[in-house]
Amino acid sequence: MSCSLRRILSSCFFLSLILPSLFAASAFAQSSSSEDSYRLGILYFYGRSVPMNYHKAAALFREAADAGNPAAQFMLGSVYENGLGLPQDYVRAAQLYLAAANQGYARAENNLASLYQHGQGVPFDPPEAVRWYLAAAMQGDTIAQANLASLFYAGILVPQDFTFAARWFRAAAESGQPDAQNQLSVMYCLGQGVPQDFTQAARWVTLAAEKGLPAAQSNLAYYYERGWGVPLDYVSAFAWYSRALSAGNSSARARLVSLRQIMTPKQLSQAADLLQSPSFASSTQASALVTSRTSPSPTTDSPPQVAFASITLNNEDSTSTAKSAPTRLHPNHVIW
Repeated sequence: MSCSLRRILSSCFFLSLILPSLFAASAFAQSSSSEDSYRLGILYFYGRSVPMNYHKAAALFREAADAGNPAAQFMLGSVYENGLGLPQDYVRAAQLYLAAANQGYARAENNLASLYQHGQGVPFDPPEAVRWYLAAAMQGDTIAQANLASLFYAGILVPQDFTFAARWFRAAAESGQPDAQNQLSVMYCLGQGVPQDFTQAARWVTLAAEKGLPAAQSNLAYYYERGWGVPLDYVSAFAWYSRALSAGNSSARARLVSLRQIMTPKQLSQAADLLQSPSFASSTQASALVTSRTSPSPTTDSPPQVAFASITLNNEDSTSTAKSAPTRLHPNHVIW
């Protein structure tokens, strides 16, 4: 074998050893760069350590999204869906959600399902909506679990199935999702998909009420007013109705008027004292309610997401769907 041929073979062998490492290093550098762009975009999006700037955030998300970063694709989709720093564009949002969803990104799967459910940026397609909700729910995404349960609870796009709805509401409730906790309480109260059990109903609604969910606060007040799963207690009922009203549940006003007519001056005074007590106030701090596309919150580290408005126990809003920024959840039910 000639020396020149030997040198060529040696060079080829050497390249075969180092090229995979070079490609891996290049891919790592690209991944690292896209992650940096995504994280910087998050800072601008939420205004952390830098002034809030949706336009800069969108530019940074685009850099990372073009490199295939699914979290950035999701965030850029949210920007387009809600017109934050860019013109609103449901078609582009759907494309970006699909790119992230195809990588198994649960939040994008949930938001894509929502777009299919409402025919925004994609054709109205109930089977696709259910498929993507289920994909996200199976990954443990609590918003998707609550959304999927809401569809089967209300019989939207799918046949009504309380048992299946209860299964997914429970999954989300056990992970601390307040809308699901409230709805599971409703189902125990009414015996829908689960045996009627007022003790369980009171347990789940209390968890949701203490997280600041107005519908749950109103429901818990009603349980106290009726003595369902908790002692009959007009003082606690009045306090929780008052808290629900101050948090935006207007239907609690009528119940407060009714209670005033049957409560003694002493009970009304006790309710006022309870409302002012530090222990009651600290347990009812209003948390951000997930609505039909929750607005990005500057206090959360995770990207915004799409859910249906929460479910309350009064029938007047049981069929309505709230629409705000990135996450969808059905309206919360109240029971009276």
